[in-house]
Amino acid sequence: MRKVAIVVGIVLVVLCGGVGWFAWQAYDLGRQLVDASITQQQFDAQKEGTAEADVRAALPAPLSGLQDTDLYGDDPAKQGMPAGASCVYYGVKPLQDAGEQPMWRLCFVGGTLAEKSRITLPE
Repeated sequence: MRKVAIVVGIVLVVLCGGVGWFAWQAYDLGRQLVDASITQQQFDAQKEGTAEADVRAALPAPLSGLQDTDLYGDDPAKQGMPAGASCVYYGVKPLQDAGEQPMWRLCFVGGTLAEKSRITLPE
């Protein structure tokens, strides 16, 4: 009987730990999205041709860990991304309904802002 109680205890600890880990990941992702969101006015204030350092200084840190391949896969057009660009992504403030996932995309080529757009993440 004692062995059964130990096994049940271990299983419960592992399950609670797993649920806690997933809850933390969801919370952390939500917090990061809130922190890396900008308003329409902040987006409009960034002009194409502006130095990348100036754009980054005017805005909060973008979403981290988000790669173009995560969003577009092997799509060569990448929703109009300029050739040779490196892009950063921001959430849209105020946050949208859960069904829609719009993002601000700012793309830099040669150290200047080459393109900015509002995109919708593929589901």
